[in-house]
Amino acid sequence: MSVAQMQKIHIISLRRHKDGVLKCLQKNEVVDIQKISEPLPPAPPGEEPGRQEYQLAQITSAISFLESAAHRKKSFIEGFIPPREEMSESEFLQACRESDCAAIIKQCLGLEGRLANLKSLRGKMQNEFDRVAPWRKLNVPMNSLAGAQKVCITLGKIKPKQLGDFRQKAEMISPAVEIAVIERIREALYLMVICLAGQEKEFAGLFSESAFERVSLPLCDKTPAEELSRLQRLLKETDKDLLEIMAEAKKLARHLHKLKFMHDLILDQEHTLSVKQKLADTEYTFVLEGWVKKEDLARLGTELAKVTAEVELLKIDPAPGEKPPVALKNPPALSPFELITRIYGTPRYDELDPSIPLAFFFALFFGICLGDVGYGIILAVFSIYFMKRYRLPEGGKKLFRLLLFGGAVSCLVGMLTGSYLGFSPKEIPATLLPLKELLSLIQVVDPIKNPLTMLILSLALGVVQILFGISLQLVHRIMKKDYLAAFLDDGLWIFFLGSLVFLIVSSAVYPQAAAIASRMSLAGAAALVLTQGRQQKNIVQKLLSGLLSLYKVSGYMGDVLSYSRLLALGMSTTIIGSVINILAGMVKGGVPVLGYVLMLALLVFGHLFNLIIGTLSAFVHSTRLQMVEFFSKFYEGGGREFRPYRREVEYTILR
Repeated sequence: MSVAQMQKIHIISLRRHKDGVLKCLQKNEVVDIQKISEPLPPAPPGEEPGRQEYQLAQITSAISFLESAAHRKKSFIEGFIPPREEMSESEFLQACRESDCAAIIKQCLGLEGRLANLKSLRGKMQNEFDRVAPWRKLNVPMNSLAGAQKVCITLGKIKPKQLGDFRQKAEMISPAVEIAVIERIREALYLMVICLAGQEKEFAGLFSESAFERVSLPLCDKTPAEELSRLQRLLKETDKDLLEIMAEAKKLARHLHKLKFMHDLILDQEHTLSVKQKLADTEYTFVLEGWVKKEDLARLGTELAKVTAEVELLKIDPAPGEKPPVALKNPPALSPFELITRIYGTPRYDELDPSIPLAFFFALFFGICLGDVGYGIILAVFSIYFMKRYRLPEGGKKLFRLLLFGGAVSCLVGMLTGSYLGFSPKEIPATLLPLKELLSLIQVVDPIKNPLTMLILSLALGVVQILFGISLQLVHRIMKKDYLAAFLDDGLWIFFLGSLVFLIVSSAVYPQAAAIASRMSLAGAAALVLTQGRQQKNIVQKLLSGLLSLYKVSGYMGDVLSYSRLLALGMSTTIIGSVINILAGMVKGGVPVLGYVLMLALLVFGHLFNLIIGTLSAFVHSTRLQMVEFFSKFYEGGGREFRPYRREVEYTILR
């Protein structure tokens, strides 16, 4: 529940040790390097990042081209978790030295250029083929259509339903007109219109007014059929050339791993160069500025001393108004819940980390929303498999550990509510009577038969979390020594809201205490009216602001009612699972063998669908309750995350 203490530092050394110092920092991943803030003499000119950017763009393009040529499609899992090759640093550098990436990239560029030209040429030929194809029945050279002396021949297309009107208007212009239907393709008639040479203008007006769309053919001495035969032959030759190029590219794809190694090498060099530009250089020395966790300060000094004795690690004070970066520090078991905090936003350096306060509520809400023993076990096993099977980034590890927590709590909630893949303990056959009695004994409530009980529980959890959130705000203000706001704002609201809850509960359960609860509520309301407008200038404004502050009660009521989604989502998962079981039972007796196959398919795919939708809903809505109803009471966020200098790669992992 804490934010790690940070220390701003300067590292000063000779320029000849710069690469060694940066390598040490990259390996240990403890320093967040930032641009030097103190003015120093102008640095000697250094290397510009343009060359690495250009090389990286070339390699990325080559990798994309070869992956496409190899027809290697990423699996659904690889779309989220790209595979990375694990090796030692010496193996990685040796592979980069031995790979002739420049030659591979040159070949890729040549193949890609030829491929693009051929595809462009093929597209043009295909368009030409499609343009000529409807006129294949014309048994005359195409250039003769435009060279007639006494007649004007126009080709075009029109919709079938418009032909009659078009023909009538054409005959009104000249009875000597001839309209021949050459071809019909779907909803288009391809026409040849022949009129006298002196009537071109009148028919041109008709063409523009009607839906007649003119078509022009190539001016060559071949008939349409002969031109189509020529184009078809050229298309086949082009397709053959394309296949040969793709075959060459597929052979070249065996060097993909070399390109990926070089990609990571240059990407890391580019990142290192961008870091070097943040440093301050003099003629003989350099100064590096950054932040480090105080707990890592001693280790950093030891590691730097291994690089060279000519290095100084100095503690410095931050500039006025400068805020340190934020690194969350929580027990390993609860660190997955930092993921929810980061989705909302990193806390400020002087703010409480809400990761641990939300952990219990998030896991419980997730369990209530999913609320099934079978689904919880499947989700937990699925999460363990992914963590064991794949090398996940830190965020991925936290996500699956979070789902593991959710699956475990779902099992517990499912036992208490009697939900086992949509079955209840009462549906267990009598032959398993001991198990049936045990599960019935464990079951505390049936949400389907007693939804009011679950609704009250959901709202009660909402009240507890909201009051807990206000209490955290009170604690935070006390830590900042803002005692007046802590007690007059947060303290009075806790008292007033608690009194209202006491009044509601006592009225329903123990009416004799209702009078005491009523007086407490009135006292709390009066205290709020008298104190919430204390920043205003005159007494009238103070009282009006105090009275208006009571309107916040409606907001708190809305927040509490929002927790009713726990009941709705928990019931929907159970009901959908039960419906799937009922449908599977219905199809079982249909056809002797096929019925059982359909039943099995419906059970597997139906419950898998319900699990995916239920898990997604549980995660989204549990997260939403934290961010909207809980965080709004005490948490703002907006801090800058601590990002230590480390190796930047996409395809490799160094042991």
